[in-house]
Amino acid sequence: MEHHDHTEQLLLQGRPDDPVPPSGMDIKQVMRRGYRVQARRNAAIGGAAATGIAAIAAVLALSLTGIGDEQTPDAARTFPAGEGFDFNPATAAYPPDHPVYDSPDPVGRELNTAAKDAFGDLAVDAGIFDADALDYEFPSDEAALEVMEEQGGDYYAALSELGFNLEQFNFAPRAIDAKGGQASLRAYVALDSNEEAENLAYGIAGFQPGGWTAEPGPTGDVAFPQHLITDEASWTDEAPEFATETLDDGRILMTADHGCALEAAVMYPNGSALTSWWDLDCEGQGHQMSLQDLAAAMLAMPQIDYDTSELAPVEFLDMQPAWPVDESWPAAADADAQASLDAAVAVIDGAFGETERHDGGAVGLPTGTGEVEQRTYTTDVTMPFNDRLDVSINMNVRYFLPGGWLPGLPPEGAGTGPYLVDCGAPGDDKDDVCAETEVDGRTVATRTWCVADDCSWFIAAYDESGWAVLIETSVNGGQVDGYGLEELTALAAALPAPTYDPAEYETD
Repeated sequence: MEHHDHTEQLLLQGRPDDPVPPSGMDIKQVMRRGYRVQARRNAAIGGAAATGIAAIAAVLALSLTGIGDEQTPDAARTFPAGEGFDFNPATAAYPPDHPVYDSPDPVGRELNTAAKDAFGDLAVDAGIFDADALDYEFPSDEAALEVMEEQGGDYYAALSELGFNLEQFNFAPRAIDAKGGQASLRAYVALDSNEEAENLAYGIAGFQPGGWTAEPGPTGDVAFPQHLITDEASWTDEAPEFATETLDDGRILMTADHGCALEAAVMYPNGSALTSWWDLDCEGQGHQMSLQDLAAAMLAMPQIDYDTSELAPVEFLDMQPAWPVDESWPAAADADAQASLDAAVAVIDGAFGETERHDGGAVGLPTGTGEVEQRTYTTDVTMPFNDRLDVSINMNVRYFLPGGWLPGLPPEGAGTGPYLVDCGAPGDDKDDVCAETEVDGRTVATRTWCVADDCSWFIAAYDESGWAVLIETSVNGGQVDGYGLEELTALAAALPAPTYDPAEYETD
């Protein structure tokens, strides 16, 4: 691979007076040692190229951390292990809801500043965006606090109001589903903010400790602990050229060269991690980036001290896993879906009169990070009567086949997670009433949400054989006689079983 001789610019880009993050290496001190080190690095990379990416990664780590004959041992220790945990953080997770930031968050600022310095020129040289995309200042705490006081939102809502969400490297906290939504990983994520691009060019994520493993494997919420980087075919039909290296300072560097895309991950001694992916030419974009330069940028990022106060061991409920996304499944299941939905509509007609059924069929509903899905049959029907405002009443009917969900209501104060009926997550300010009953041998979970005279109902019936059906409907202007919670609950419990092959859905 071609090596671009611009390491100093890569590492010292941005505002020269920016302070080096206290948890990061002293890049300027490394650079002050002059081009003798750079020349030695170039020569070493030239020799390492013949033996593979792992050797290149090791050379990069050696040159960037300054571990060598010109650096004292004390100066090399810039990645402390932290206080540690009295449990295995890989099998721990966070509550499903994400904390509200009612004051400025220094972690987002530190990640933005460091990423802008480490990755900015790299992205410009690759042609992902122009240099003027980096000509911005991070909003001041004073400006953010003023917006928060005026509008009542949290810190990151204030940053968006100030336009920072349109800038590159705009890190924001994210909750990432684990085990079908029963728990969460936490990360700060920055995605390509170029609104004119047809495809996202990059994604960078700083992962807090907890819920992930340093082992490569299928990414997303399929596994727990989750893998942060894959050594399997993903961007193309072929597995990437993959390498991993444990560095002397305790970090682990992993790289995956997919040809048209690059991925990299750094795991830090304090249990945190940094990942990035770069879609260079998978859709014919024509961007170019060397793996060496990406590795250098990754190693220039600091170790972040995240808040892990809510990280705790978790016990997951026994749940049949969701299905890997399969674009061919809806067509293959269409006949069964149509038969199931026709049978359901016949029961609805018997209860309320002849309805009008609209299009529908088999639909895979992606869950979590999108690698797995729930298999469903769904359709909409229009009832043969209107509400008190003379507006048509519609109902959505959705069958859930086994896999990827749990029956009943979510625990009080939790988000929806793998449950089919959302009873109000913390902070959603919904004035709803939820209940769980038994009707004709089936568990039925209901949610009633009324605002003034307008009411919505969400009613799920669960069959012991493993399938469920959810109906959603609403009325405006007041209750409609014969069309309320009692009647709809009875309807949901009476809907027939969907058509599917139970043997296909059995698990060991």
